[in-house]
Amino acid sequence: MNRRTLLKSASLLPFVPELTVESSPQHLARKRSVRFAYVGDTHITPETTPMKGVAQCLHHVQSQTDKPAFVLHGGDVIMDALKEDRSGVQKQWDAWHTVMKAENSLPIEYCIGNHDVWGYDGAKSDPMYGKKWAVDLMRIGERYRSFDRNGWHFIILDSVQLTPENKWYTGFIDPEQLEWLKTDLAKTNSKTPILILSHIPIFSPTAFFSESNVKNGNWAISGGLVLNNTPELLKLFYQYPNIKAALSGHMHLLDRVDYNGVSYFCNGAVSGNWWKSDVYQQTKAGYALFDLFDDGSIERTYLQYT
Repeated sequence: MNRRTLLKSASLLPFVPELTVESSPQHLARKRSVRFAYVGDTHITPETTPMKGVAQCLHHVQSQTDKPAFVLHGGDVIMDALKEDRSGVQKQWDAWHTVMKAENSLPIEYCIGNHDVWGYDGAKSDPMYGKKWAVDLMRIGERYRSFDRNGWHFIILDSVQLTPENKWYTGFIDPEQLEWLKTDLAKTNSKTPILILSHIPIFSPTAFFSESNVKNGNWAISGGLVLNNTPELLKLFYQYPNIKAALSGHMHLLDRVDYNGVSYFCNGAVSGNWWKSDVYQQTKAGYALFDLFDDGSIERTYLQYT
């Protein structure tokens, strides 16, 4: 599929039918530091619908009058690598890179999602097994990392850990990574605002969306929906008032929680209901524009691209 075919088939609208704008309290004399687009849960496959959909989303991002400087991908780039063999996974990554090469001109930073991890039973001896393949194809060097951009410090975490039998996953920040995180926070200037990105939410009410999570009258929230060491992270974050935001995806749902000075954003999904429809629960397929300001305040605008 080439650029001309995608452009013909992706009908872009000059306006957005619905959008959600959320702002921190207004501050006098603040200046915007950077604008970026959060694009997540693209779940691409080589089929026409997801390839056209991702292309259409990227067109929408880049056609903004006030164009973002870069893209943060929140994870689950491909449909699934947990249960696919090498050939099946390669086809999904090839589809992603085909669309990105033809349709995207913005720099992109990635976060690993659970469906990006190769967990196929017959591949355990392969050097690409687990997260290595995704790290290489995303060109991110490490599964977690940090960088600075326009006066803000960005921390990208690896929130997906395979279970001992390597057949599924749970969400938490492993001890090695947690020690790195503590060191990274401690060495960051206390006046520098910090944004944290994880695929699985750190703190979110989206885990309560389904009645299937109620067992015998009690909530039973899986570690695959919200990080199971969230209490430890909340205590850590409380020590650093310059942590201003924590972004996530995974749930395909849209929410915002403000707690102890940190805004936790769950940011919908480009794929909506995994490309079966453009609505999952009550959240429509889309992406988010984030504006970060020099005083540490944040604005999010959620956009539908169809």
